[in-house]
Amino acid sequence: MMRIATTTATLAALLAIGPMTGGRQPLASPAEGETALAKLPAPPANGEMGFVVTHFVQPVIQGPDACPQGTTPKLRDAYLARQTPEERTRLLLKENETELTRSWQSDVIGPNGTNICSQPDLFENRTPLRTVQSKMAWGMDLDGGGRGRADSCEHETFQTPTGDQGIDNQEYRVMGCTLEWRGVDGIAGDQEVGMRQFMVSGEWTQVILLRGVNSLVRDDNVEVIYANTPDRPTVDSMGKFLPGASFSVSDKPPRNRNVLRGRIENGVLTTDATDVKLTQTWGQGGARDIRGNRTKYDFRSARLRLAFQPDGSATGMLAGYRPVFDVIQSPALGGIGSAVVAGIDCAATLSTLRKYADGIRDPKTGKCTGVSSAVRIQALPAFVNDPNTATRTAAR
Repeated sequence: MMRIATTTATLAALLAIGPMTGGRQPLASPAEGETALAKLPAPPANGEMGFVVTHFVQPVIQGPDACPQGTTPKLRDAYLARQTPEERTRLLLKENETELTRSWQSDVIGPNGTNICSQPDLFENRTPLRTVQSKMAWGMDLDGGGRGRADSCEHETFQTPTGDQGIDNQEYRVMGCTLEWRGVDGIAGDQEVGMRQFMVSGEWTQVILLRGVNSLVRDDNVEVIYANTPDRPTVDSMGKFLPGASFSVSDKPPRNRNVLRGRIENGVLTTDATDVKLTQTWGQGGARDIRGNRTKYDFRSARLRLAFQPDGSATGMLAGYRPVFDVIQSPALGGIGSAVVAGIDCAATLSTLRKYADGIRDPKTGKCTGVSSAVRIQALPAFVNDPNTATRTAAR
């Protein structure tokens, strides 16, 4: 069990709590393709366009303004920060390393084998996470500037670097100063590397199928199938996705098939708000068929926005509201390993998420139980087959 927890904890450090493309390189702007293109590809003769999603990760805006106090400290560093200067100096002596480890780890373990990640609600009064202080974030206006949704809660909005106002992304506000998301020295965190591995392995791989596309300039009625596939992507020797591969849509558990309706205007597809679920798998090993814990990406009232590129690819974003606990599913599954190996304070993370929750209002309590969220998407052209299309679409 400890081996499983440690493996999941390592993944939690990579995945659960900003984005790169393969190596340690600066984050590319997720805004590319958010605006209309001067040159659009011709619409397909049969009205169908298929894509395989190559990148699916929360966007992070680098720079000192976001987290002026630095990233959220790990559990060991947070424990040391609570000590007096004299005690901190003493504990950091080499001969006191064992005492320091025992002391800070005892702070995350409760009675009867409980721990701060498996049972975060049992650990109260934790120091809140450092939150993003910048006014800038990528995302979407999900609530019409606070006027369009009865189930949202009052919150401060962001603006995008391109000038869009009223942006809702409370998940980024809470998680955007964690080391796993932000990284150090202007280099994005490790989350995209880990998440991309799941996409390449076939565990998380997602496909998008558009039907009824008559024009990429303006089309008011497009069906969008956003789904998982059991098919593993074709990649080159560097692990880079290759375009033109074939995939089959699947909704056989644990995979999901979502049907959305959208419109195209000036090369940008935008869908109506609807719930979207996509598979997650945590804790499996390197081999494709070693399965880990199954969970879901659960986006409520979600919108998909994709901008078509001249080379046939698409870039954009999926945004919606996520239940607050879903954000910490990976470290919660990792349990004690997530705390003592990855240094994640799941209790502080959960309480901070609850504080900034802005959606999925509980009708009984009046409190919001979800946070607005956004995921950057990049997709390559692919052949996407959706078996029994007519029956499935009509049944939903």
